[in-house]
Amino acid sequence: MYLLLLLLWVLSPDALAVPASPDGHSVAAPRSRELADSARTAAKVLADHQQGPGYWLTAYTDEARFERPRQELNTFTNAIMVDIAAPVAESAGLTDVLGRTRAFLANQIEADGLVRYHGRPDGPAIGKLGCVITPDSDDTALVWRIAPGAHRELLTTALATLGEFRTADGLYRTWLAPKDRYRCIDPGSDPNPADIGIQMHVLMLLAQVDRPAARALCGALSKESSDDKVWVYYGVAPLVPLLRLADLRKAGCPLRLPQARSQSAVPGQQAWVEAVNLLGRMEGAGAVSAEYPRAADLLHQLAANDFSLIKSAPPLLYHNDFTAHVRRFYWSEDVGYALWLRLYFESERARRGPHGRAPA
Repeated sequence: MYLLLLLLWVLSPDALAVPASPDGHSVAAPRSRELADSARTAAKVLADHQQGPGYWLTAYTDEARFERPRQELNTFTNAIMVDIAAPVAESAGLTDVLGRTRAFLANQIEADGLVRYHGRPDGPAIGKLGCVITPDSDDTALVWRIAPGAHRELLTTALATLGEFRTADGLYRTWLAPKDRYRCIDPGSDPNPADIGIQMHVLMLLAQVDRPAARALCGALSKESSDDKVWVYYGVAPLVPLLRLADLRKAGCPLRLPQARSQSAVPGQQAWVEAVNLLGRMEGAGAVSAEYPRAADLLHQLAANDFSLIKSAPPLLYHNDFTAHVRRFYWSEDVGYALWLRLYFESERARRGPHGRAPA
């Protein structure tokens, strides 16, 4: 199926014409062909990188540098991949690829309705780690929204458990068990923090299944979003919170983040911050005309030399609690390719205009 879609894609050059700004500033034909070729490459890489059961692996390092990375399997990155790539899956020929990821994620829901960061105890990740991690709010909320599976009645149980681990301020804690039942966790100074990314993901789920609870969480999060205590897993990795701002607006929660939290000092990450910010403004119809050629320039920059920047400095998605005993930083080349495709096709959508046809 993927090969057929790729063949049709190759035979239809207009389907991947490079974007230009809505005010008519077109990009030269050679650059258009380069971006079209890069888009095909990015989609093929994502299909090739996906493992047989439908998941992608995540790289991690001990420092905030992408050097000597090791790999692991987790549910989180795969859920993020679906969220980023789904809006352009059909255009990119990735519908079947993401379908396999959704099936993998749905299978991670356990009998109590909860989900673990490394997946089910009998899954491939646990076999390599030799340790079953405690279920958490983040992955439970992500999987139930993205790939709820067949047993919808378990969502009621999962929501009840989430509610047991709310703070006095109305936020949701990370781990869905008391501390004396933690397994495979290296807790920090707050053994069960209420991180900002977790609030965003729980809110997105609640917006679908419990609107009053979503409104309450939005109010609580708006009061706490500038407090350092909620920036546990994204303190130096703002990409995911920035990406979620548009999702929260759609869910009825127009959250604003402090300017200091909207940039990254980690080498190689500013290009990704710019990509996410451009995407948010373009999808929210808030981009100015000059930002469309800038998006094309950024797409070329990221795709240059066979996507060398993605390989040397992929998106830094999150890190562990810095007050824990060890440090971990988590990166994903595949998220980089997915973000590139998302920005590309959003630029193309804007270029084609409301009638879906490129100008003559």
